[in-house]
Amino acid sequence: MTETNAKIHVLADETLGGIKREYVEVDRKAEVGEKIVIVEKVDCGDWFGIGETFMVDRTYPTEDGDVYCDDASSVHNVNGLIPLYEYHVLEPTDIVHIDGGRYVLTDRKAEVGEKIVHVNKDRGKSDGVVTEVTDVGSSTIDVVGYEVSDGDSVCGISHGYYRVLIPVEATEDEPKPADPIDVIANLAQEVASLKRTVDRHRDEIDTLHKDNRTLGEELARLQDPKESEELAPIDAPLVFIQRKIGDAFDVYQDGKKLRGIRHIRIDAAAGEFTTHDIEFVSGATEEERP
Repeated sequence: MTETNAKIHVLADETLGGIKREYVEVDRKAEVGEKIVIVEKVDCGDWFGIGETFMVDRTYPTEDGDVYCDDASSVHNVNGLIPLYEYHVLEPTDIVHIDGGRYVLTDRKAEVGEKIVHVNKDRGKSDGVVTEVTDVGSSTIDVVGYEVSDGDSVCGISHGYYRVLIPVEATEDEPKPADPIDVIANLAQEVASLKRTVDRHRDEIDTLHKDNRTLGEELARLQDPKESEELAPIDAPLVFIQRKIGDAFDVYQDGKKLRGIRHIRIDAAAGEFTTHDIEFVSGATEEERP
């Protein structure tokens, strides 16, 4: 297949018996036997101009890319010299034009009903005769009356000595090889997308890890509670305040009022330490106890 942005030339191909083939322009040094097209012309003395095509007969002895074409010879260009900057090489494609249709030359085993063109694989040339396949054998195909150059009729052609002609419209429906540049670009986009996904998942995992650690610390605290900072130290002194009216009294420890006390008994004697006995009412909470 040809590149869509390449300049196409349709020229008769002598190696295919004159069948017209599509060529694309390529800016490089030509080799002997290749076709070239004139793309720039500054010497008006030559008879040919831009768009003329030639077959390269000889190359210039130096490496500057200049070539010789016998058909380009003239009074002003005796040797037929064509400088490198004046031409582009015409590289052949696999697309040929036959009876107004475009076909792709395909090297594979033919099927019944397909068109083929005979090609001598030893010489790499064809007589340009197109015929239709009527039967396919293990090593040959049968074709509609095919005459070789000497006039003899041939009904069978061995595999490898023909090319199948596939209409271009059919090949456009088949998957085409991906352009390496497009493949690399798509892979780069996929890698970048995967990297963003991995980074997002890593952040989510870090967040979950922090949450789990916080929950674990909270669970440990609940399973092994510590004394509230608001509770008074156990060895803090008790302060009893007796009210003047009735038997009501309040008990404080480290500045905090103690609740839930039912009664207080104090035994005291001269020269001895004072002792006390405090009884809490049933259901008093830990925060209400000294």
